[in-house]
Amino acid sequence: MGLVGRRDGCNFGYGRQLSYAGPQALKDLFGGGHYGTVKAHSDRWQAFVRWCRSEDGPGVNDARQIDRQTLLDYTKHLRQQVEHGAITQRVLLKIYI
Repeated sequence: MGLVGRRDGCNFGYGRQLSYAGPQALKDLFGGGHYGTVKAHSDRWQAFVRWCRSEDGPGVNDARQIDRQTLLDYTKHLRQQVEHGAITQRVLLKIYI
């Protein structure tokens, strides 16, 4: 579908839901025959969106509100997940890198 509004609109014009906006932006960026890349990054994006909506996350649904500190907080969350055994480093590397 691509951009649905102004670039300065909610989620940079990719719709109202953060979970929808990310994959749409990825399709615009990688759309020409790179389905595997879009799918892999979309899966990573969905994990990030789930964290954004969780109690541990910042509670945002607009990509314009995501800043460097939000990303640093997410990396801290991932590190804690590994330290507590919720996910392994091997899974983390496979999923997020």
